[in-house]
Amino acid sequence: MDKNEKIGFHKGALDCLVKERAELARILSIVDALIQMHTKSLADEGVDIKAELEKARNVSQNTQQQAGTAQPQQDDNFVNIDSAMQDAKKNF
Repeated sequence: MDKNEKIGFHKGALDCLVKERAELARILSIVDALIQMHTKSLADEGVDIKAELEKARNVSQNTQQQAGTAQPQQDDNFVNIDSAMQDAKKNF
């Protein structure tokens, strides 16, 4: 493969990847909006979202411990409820 073909190949790959990243960002924005909507609806119904999140974390940790696969639960796996609630108040 000559130099021009290599350059063309890499430019094409980058173009494709940039478009894929833009689509992923679009999907994430939709998911974030849905999370905010549901968070606001639950808060309007009087559901203590933080308590529910804590219950889910405890159930997850207990299930892992019973299965013998106890590992520290990372908060990255859970929605940041505080920021979701703040965003929901701004957007709705």
